[in-house]
Amino acid sequence: MTQGPLERAISRRRELLAENSELRAKTERNTAEIAQIDAALTIMKKYAPPEGLPGFDENVTAVYGDLESMTVPDACEAILYKRGEPLTSRELCDILVKAGKLKPNNNSMIHVIGSLKRNDHRFRKVGNAWTLIAPSHQLRVLEGIDNVVAEG
Repeated sequence: MTQGPLERAISRRRELLAENSELRAKTERNTAEIAQIDAALTIMKKYAPPEGLPGFDENVTAVYGDLESMTVPDACEAILYKRGEPLTSRELCDILVKAGKLKPNNNSMIHVIGSLKRNDHRFRKVGNAWTLIAPSHQLRVLEGIDNVVAEG
């Protein structure tokens, strides 16, 4: 039996209401999970090292150096080297935005991803995270220089 326009509209309205109900339930579940994570982070902050939780409330300049003066690939390399673990494009972008290297917009993410892809001799994507192919000798040398105090 063919449905007329009125029956189709009523049927579609019911579908949309059901979908909205599902989305509201999912939003409530996500909000509850975020609240649990925030509570856990509050407790973890008490026992975190003085520089803060990595990636959460770290002082970007103190941890990674002057990222603003580096190129994006060099800054990403410094971040990955100092962090010692793979990071997603979003995490790298967030750190670069905190450092003032990039502006907080969608183009920043595209810029980071493009920089990582163009430097496939330095970076490799494993799953959804980027990692260094081989730690740079230059970074190890610079790390020793970062702590040198000028005399005089």
